[in-house]
Amino acid sequence: MLWLTISCFSYAGTEQPTGGSYGLALDPVPTVNFVFLTPANAQQQQAKDIVQHSSILTTVRQLSQTRYVFAPSLDIVFGSTKGPNFDSTQNEIQIPYQYITQLLQHVAKTTPYTTQQQRYQATTDALLLTLLHEIGHAYILDRAIPILGNNETMVDNFVTILLLNDIDRGDEIAINSNQLFSIHAINDTPLSNNLFIQQHSLSQQRYQHILCLVYGSDPTRYQPLLDALPLVQQQQRQCNDIYSTTHQGWLYYLDI
Repeated sequence: MLWLTISCFSYAGTEQPTGGSYGLALDPVPTVNFVFLTPANAQQQQAKDIVQHSSILTTVRQLSQTRYVFAPSLDIVFGSTKGPNFDSTQNEIQIPYQYITQLLQHVAKTTPYTTQQQRYQATTDALLLTLLHEIGHAYILDRAIPILGNNETMVDNFVTILLLNDIDRGDEIAINSNQLFSIHAINDTPLSNNLFIQQHSLSQQRYQHILCLVYGSDPTRYQPLLDALPLVQQQQRQCNDIYSTTHQGWLYYLDI
């Protein structure tokens, strides 16, 4: 099977002689490789095109050079037969083309978006969430970060902190995550039988935790967000502390 690999590099500094004096020489350190397996049909080709024409690759590449540097490199394989999944034995994230197609169909069926551009944007938002989720699992394993609690909540925190600090429209993507991945939204859609969705679909409790982080990051800006939720004032104040603690915890690892 043919494939296309795109490598992303970060750089580690080492002192080397430069023009008779010591300067900083940059050695390439691979962090993330994008691998595109050959599509088997027109539908898979469309899925591949959606990814390559979106900002996803640029976003993941930039983050791989500043936030989650992997050495040895982490492969992200589009067109795999399994997944979405992080395969720790192969050190790769697997994303089937079929999953991207299912996301597009899900968006078309369950959202009010009327234009192809809007549907493609919502699809790539959902795919970015999926990728960051699996990258979170890979990063926690790579850095041997202690898991002191629920593993999925820890990864939700990782994803949300990155969305809020590093990604254009990240707050919007986090807020819309329930619309994209809630059990209610996914019922009777092509995604309902997907193993990744069955394992990771957002419960209302997980979604409220994500919203709590968003609100806690800037209570004044996001006050209307929680006005619509059944959270008392004391719970809203706790969101400030929850975000601060979560942000400081990931600051230790992500250099935010």
